[in-house]
Amino acid sequence: MRMTKTFTQTSLKNLSKPTLEQADSPDQKLYEALKPKLDELYREPSAETIAKILKYAKKR
Repeated sequence: MRMTKTFTQTSLKNLSKPTLEQADSPDQKLYEALKPKLDELYREPSAETIAKILKYAKKR
């Protein structure tokens, strides 16, 4: 049995630029609004957040 390598070529130029419709999507707006807070949590989670994560981990 021979195995063949298959792939789909895509143009990265088309994928890297969001269209005007995508840039104004509600999901994108929500992400842009939450991004600063998410970045803050990533860098310095509060003690409460850590406690919740540990409590959840112990349940599992």
